[in-house]
Amino acid sequence: MRRMLGFALLSMLLMPLLMAARESQTFYLATPTRAGNVLLPRGICEVTWTAESGSRAHLSIKTEDEKTYTIPARMVEGRQDRTGVVTTVVNGVTYLQELYTSNAKFIFQNRTGASQ
Repeated sequence: MRRMLGFALLSMLLMPLLMAARESQTFYLATPTRAGNVLLPRGICEVTWTAESGSRAHLSIKTEDEKTYTIPARMVEGRQDRTGVVTTVVNGVTYLQELYTSNAKFIFQNRTGASQ
């Protein structure tokens, strides 16, 4: 009985970690796109994420050529009415600004060199 209680308690503690590991989204980039300090190639990407403290998160983006990039972002949790990416072009370079999933929005910090 004690062993079953320990197993149940351990399962309850690990469940959020297992659920967080399953958080993923697939998106398409029409052109090579810069996200933070990383240049992502054109194509289909799969992103998974882990939340850190507060609104900080680390995204792992796996590209079609099987390379994985880790990029920090600011996460805003909450149900989203759309999924996909928001990009902007500055001086001919495409930057990833935001990534929308069904339950979170991620905002990237890009150094575009443009005055704001």
